Amino acid sequence: LGNTGKETGYFLREVAYPYSILKEAGHNINFCSPKGGKVSADPLSLDYGDDKTIINFYENDEIQKRLSSTSNPQIINSKDYKCIVFTGGHGTMWDFPKNSELEKLTREIYEKNGLVGAICHGPAIFANLKLTDGSYLVSGKKISCFTDDEERHVKLEKEVPFLLESKLISLGANHTKADKFQPHVEIDNRVITAQNPPSSSKFGEALVENLKTI
Repeated sequence: LGNTGKETGYFLREVAYPYSILKEAGHNINFCSPKGGKVSADPLSLDYGDDKTIINFYENDEIQKRLSSTSNPQIINSKDYKCIVFTGGHGTMWDFPKNSELEKLTREIYEKNGLVGAICHGPAIFANLKLTDGSYLVSGKKISCFTDDEERHVKLEKEVPFLLESKLISLGANHTKADKFQPHVEIDNRVITAQNPPSSSKFGEALVENLKTI
């Protein structure tokens, strides 16, 4: 995590809730990561107490097996998917913006009328993501993400390579937000984004509702 010497990874709540909600709605889900293989949860997200949704996800042997062998985006065929979802955790700020394969996959799914979802730091995927016509995918769209104020609140604004809210605004996004650490989901033209971990449940519900139209 920057120069802190601390580990980061995916933020557990932001994976467990959307996954569980999508799964309950009958969707097939594949796990993918920037390089494929094993992924780890951000240690800060592991204090989940008696949260049944997270327990049923994280303490499930089959799910853990899948998280130990995620797909590499290079081998995924975009034609097989109606939706791609990017969850957060600070690690995305380094991994997503430089991954051309994830960008290609996202562009292809979106341009074939699929959905793109991203929560918290997941919208880091949009930092360099352009459509075939050369425009940024977020340009002119209402987009939510982990806010600059939230980054300052957790005292990591000087560790991350850029401030996500400011970056997306610079690309032409119309950034929307709630107060710090309050749930907020934005939907605009097949792009569904959410602000933070407390938004995880509403984010999953929005994905399910909008997949009905795809």
